[in-house]
Amino acid sequence: MEMTHETMMARWELGLVTPMSATISTFAKTDGSWWTAAEQMWRRVSLAEENKRLDFHHDRFGSNVQAAGPPQSLFGGQSRSFGASA
Repeated sequence: MEMTHETMMARWELGLVTPMSATISTFAKTDGSWWTAAEQMWRRVSLAEENKRLDFHHDRFGSNVQAAGPPQSLFGGQSRSFGASA
């Protein structure tokens, strides 16, 4: 399953996305599944074992903080902050 970058960013702005960590934003969890950034799209990590492994690493990072969102440069645009608080 795939999701457009714009859809993921909209979910991020609503606070519906949990990044892998405050500094790793190319893996993100939403709707109970992990997703990975891949050329203008986000792809769902479909294997349960891989999702468990990503959960394990996320827990190790201790990420309870909402990251600003992935850098727009991953998708050929300008960097913008989504959901960042001042």
